[in-house]
Amino acid sequence: MPTIRVVDRDVEVPTQGADPILFVLLDNRVTITSICGGNMSCGTCNVEVVEGMENLNPPSDDEARVLERIKRQGPNVRLACQCVPRGDVAIRIVPED
Repeated sequence: MPTIRVVDRDVEVPTQGADPILFVLLDNRVTITSICGGNMSCGTCNVEVVEGMENLNPPSDDEARVLERIKRQGPNVRLACQCVPRGDVAIRIVPED
């Protein structure tokens, strides 16, 4: 079973590989901000992928636009509401400014 490891919280949670990281974390009581509730409109659930980027679905153009708007661009930055893990990943939850 794939796992999501949150390196800055020393937490590891299992995933079935069908739900976005945001919902897996929330279901496992890992605190992550998401003002819009996972609708990809706020960008507050941005995470840095430390390991396992190859195990995530590729970012959509819409996700890239949201990350650009919130000035959180980079090859390892994703929105947790849009990342569906198909294998093990390690992330860092980006703190709000």
